[in-house]
Amino acid sequence: MNSVTVILLGLILLGAGIGFYNRNNLRLPVLKLFPYFLLFQFLYQLIASLYSFVLTEHASNHFIFNISLPINMLCFGVLFHGIVRHPVKRKVIIVGTALNLLFFLIDLLFVQDISFLMTYPRTTMSISLVIYSLLFFHEIVTSDSGYDINPVRNASFWIVTGIFFFYLSSTLTIIFWNYFVVNNEYFGTVMLRVFAFILYSMYIAGILLHKPTDEIR
Repeated sequence: MNSVTVILLGLILLGAGIGFYNRNNLRLPVLKLFPYFLLFQFLYQLIASLYSFVLTEHASNHFIFNISLPINMLCFGVLFHGIVRHPVKRKVIIVGTALNLLFFLIDLLFVQDISFLMTYPRTTMSISLVIYSLLFFHEIVTSDSGYDINPVRNASFWIVTGIFFFYLSSTLTIIFWNYFVVNNEYFGTVMLRVFAFILYSMYIAGILLHKPTDEIR
C-alpha cells in the first residue's frame, strides 16, 4: 500500500469524522446518513488495498469493488432522491437506480465475471449520476422558491458538484485510457487519484461550509 493510497483513505475517514461531528447541522435526513456512506467508502477501499498489498502479492481486488458497486448505486440513488425536490425528477432517479441494479445483475450473470472489473455497470452508474446531478442543478436554476441559502453554503451543492465532476471526468478518462500512456506508464491512474482527491475534498468542504436552515423536506 503506497503513501498516496494511505493519504486518500485518510481523507475519506476525515470526511466521515467531520460528517459525524457536524451531523446535527445537516438537517436533511439523507445528509445525516452521508457520513455513514463515507465510512462505507473507507472500509471497502481499505479492505481492497489490504487484500492486494498486504494479504496477497498484488492480487486483483476487483471483486471487492464489484461487490460494493450495487451498494454504491443504491446509496447514490437514495442521496439524490433525498436532495431533489421535484416529484417527476425523483421518479426518474428511482427508475434509473432500479435499472442500474438490474443491469448489474444481468452483467454479472451473463456478461462480465465478478473477478474482473465490471466496467459496464460502473459506466451506466456514472452516466446516471451525471444525469441526476444535472437534474439537481436544473432545479436550483429554475425553481421559483429556490434554496433558502446560497448554494455555496449548501452541503448538497458541494456533494453533487463533486459527484458530477468525478464521474464525468473519470468515465472520460477510462474511455480514453489508452491515450494516457507515455513511456509505458499509465497517467490515467494518476488522473483518477487526483479526481478522487478533489471528490472527497469537496465532500469535506460542503460539510464544513454548510449553513443549516429551518427547512426540512
